[in-house]
Amino acid sequence: MTNRPLRTRLTLWTVLVGGLSVALFGAIVGFTLRSVMLRQFEATLRQEAESLIEALERSAQPVNWSSQVQVAQVFSTVITLYPFEVEQPPGKSVYRTRRLGGASIPGGIDGIPYTAKIGAIEAARILQVTREGIRLRVAVDLSPLQRWEASMWWTYALIVPAAVVLLSAGGSWLYRQAMKPVDEIAAAADRITAERLDQRLPVSGVRDEIGRLTEVLNRMINRLQGSFEQARRFSADASHELKTPLTILRGELESVLHSGELPDVAEKALLDLLDETGRLEHIVEGLLLLSQADSGRLQVGEDVVGLTDLIEELTDDLEILAERDGITAELKVAPAVLVNGSAQFLRQLVLNLCDNAIKYNRSGGKVRCELSTTQEMAVVRISNTGDEISPEHRERIFDRFYRAESSRARALSGGGQGLGLSICREIVRAHGGSLTIEPSEPGWNVFQFTLPLHTVQTAQEDRGTLPIAAQL
Repeated sequence: MTNRPLRTRLTLWTVLVGGLSVALFGAIVGFTLRSVMLRQFEATLRQEAESLIEALERSAQPVNWSSQVQVAQVFSTVITLYPFEVEQPPGKSVYRTRRLGGASIPGGIDGIPYTAKIGAIEAARILQVTREGIRLRVAVDLSPLQRWEASMWWTYALIVPAAVVLLSAGGSWLYRQAMKPVDEIAAAADRITAERLDQRLPVSGVRDEIGRLTEVLNRMINRLQGSFEQARRFSADASHELKTPLTILRGELESVLHSGELPDVAEKALLDLLDETGRLEHIVEGLLLLSQADSGRLQVGEDVVGLTDLIEELTDDLEILAERDGITAELKVAPAVLVNGSAQFLRQLVLNLCDNAIKYNRSGGKVRCELSTTQEMAVVRISNTGDEISPEHRERIFDRFYRAESSRARALSGGGQGLGLSICREIVRAHGGSLTIEPSEPGWNVFQFTLPLHTVQTAQEDRGTLPIAAQL
């Protein structure tokens, strides 16, 4: 239930609590009414029993119970509503009203009402009174009360489902209306990205809980925007400022190495420094590219790029590296696949992914590079054998500077800097595509990126009505 939407959970809880409340209220009312009516019956029984006993006590002479005339005279002052039976002495029945139909009323405890069956009457409420050698039992048929009770419970049985339906419909509508501002806030928040931090959540102007929450979130976004822009400016400025001294440092190192006057130890040390300088330059270039992507200034252009030719050229070079480690490279590309963008960036994208697939493979493993097309997209899948990337690292491996625990995932993060796959993803995004890690068979890792296909209509819109061959 915890995975259901909040409005669904609230509706279900409303139906549950409301339904139980209606059912409980109905049960309490039903039992209360039955108890009240039963007490009214018992009070009437007591009044009638007292009246009959008083009539017998007022008789000046013993009653001849076989004489209907004398019995009628004794009870002439009493209006009998219910059938009764007289025993004199107790244990010897001397009189029963005709409504009993000859059936005897079962005995019980004096003064305490009880329920029993009397002849054809399935349930009767009985009160027994004994006084001065006379025992009197008065009974009332409970059939009307039972019929009323059955009707009442049937009514409740219809009311409760109807109430549940009304609660469900009303609760759903009410929570849908109540959650509408939350949906609007969620939709607005979903549109806020690193490239669109100037967006804000809609403010209703109502000073309720949601209004206050919206204001707090907008203030938080303001702080995030300021911090993000400051970090982005620092990254861009630092990367830009570092390029010049690194270029100078590389030039000086190369100049000294080319002099040919260095001892072997010094030459080795300078070569190591030159390698580290190259790594620093690579990191700086990556940071500069990422800062451009963050600010929306990563321009890839609209050139028509032959993706098939580009991949074939790169894989020819990479096959040489693969053979050195005993790795088999397999290429399967669709012919004449064209996309729009930057050949330089796309070459860097494919080169990074293929280089990773070869470097971080197992000895004697395989690398596959496949290019196919769908109706609107070019699909490139680069697969390699080796240690699988665990599920918990599959999403975060594209984050900048993220390093997973395994050497395989650490390697795929970009040769140690943690920027390689982030750069690849930004290049793909700038071209209008997506880069993902796809499910694969055991022992394989598959990276897939998609790019929108170049079409004849697009070329004619961008460059006039020249045929493709002339435009290329």
